[in-house]
Amino acid sequence: MKFTKLSLIAALAVTSAMAGESTITGDAKLFYGTTDAGNADLFSKSTNTMGDAAVSLDYSRDIADGITFNAGMTGITTLGLEDTLVGATWVDHALKDRVWLDVANVTAKLANTTAVIGRQKLDTPLAFTETWNIVDNTFDAFTFVNNDIADTTLVASAVTRANGDGQFTNIQGGMADLGEAIYAFGAVSKLTPTITAQAWYYNQTSADNKVWLQADAGVADGVTVGAQYVQVMADAGDDSSVAAAKLGYAANGMDLYAAYSKADDKGTSNFANYGGYGGSKLYTEAWWNFGFVSKPGAQAIAVGASSNLADLGLTAQYTSVTNDSNAAADEMNEITLTATKKVGPVDATLALINTSSDDNSLDGNTVQAYLTVPFSL
Repeated sequence: MKFTKLSLIAALAVTSAMAGESTITGDAKLFYGTTDAGNADLFSKSTNTMGDAAVSLDYSRDIADGITFNAGMTGITTLGLEDTLVGATWVDHALKDRVWLDVANVTAKLANTTAVIGRQKLDTPLAFTETWNIVDNTFDAFTFVNNDIADTTLVASAVTRANGDGQFTNIQGGMADLGEAIYAFGAVSKLTPTITAQAWYYNQTSADNKVWLQADAGVADGVTVGAQYVQVMADAGDDSSVAAAKLGYAANGMDLYAAYSKADDKGTSNFANYGGYGGSKLYTEAWWNFGFVSKPGAQAIAVGASSNLADLGLTAQYTSVTNDSNAAADEMNEITLTATKKVGPVDATLALINTSSDDNSLDGNTVQAYLTVPFSL
């Protein structure tokens, strides 16, 4: 659920590659989740058990040389599950069937510069589309990507609206103004064949400015290292920062990693996604319980492993957050196990999550099931 590699450029390349014939792609999803946190019972109909079904359609067509029109619609429904099996939904749609426009943009390419104007998915460190939920959050933005410099990608984006924390009740899909536009400027450069570095600056007139620095490198066969540093430059002078490091190893079909992060005890920013569902791109971010690792004073470790066994994808992740500067409720331990398998046209995932926290609403066990059927027309 966390994606630490920049994929915006890859997404734009795919969009441009669709030029020519019109294409229609999409997916159908059915998500279910239940938890016994807050003294609830697993699998009982309560506010701690949630379910939704969603269908997304994405359309793309080349309308002129180098210019592509993209549109996407998403619909969501409970299928009546709230009357039988669940008491809550994955996103807020007031228990009613909803349809909204989640993508509507024009992509234009001239020489080595690509512009995406309109409603779109983003993947920058502090403004990104989170794909763990049953529906994706999107943004109204003007984004420009340039590749004139060898092995370097320059990005500039003005983000005006987002829907990650909105209610999906109409064709706008919960889009809400972010106040003044958030201006994001980034550079992603391949310094050597094995080292990629990125630097980002975010500016919002009436809010804090933020800097994100990151470098990832391969240092030996199968061994990778990474470092992240994020700083908030507050107007009130109460700057805050968080730093993280990661070590990874891949061999014989097994991927392993360990990460550590430390947030200073100043400020209040949690370095979460602008207008998103609450996730962050820190190496140590939890699989399910977002936000703990970047609270002021937080120290976090995360270790994980993934492998494929007889076409069964298996992952395990452990996240532990301690915090000497704040209340005990800011501390959390999480263990997540997932199994993913393709059954005919269906991508099926089962997730088991155990959370220990002084926050009673989180402390307990969670079971989730995801069924996804991708398609093209």
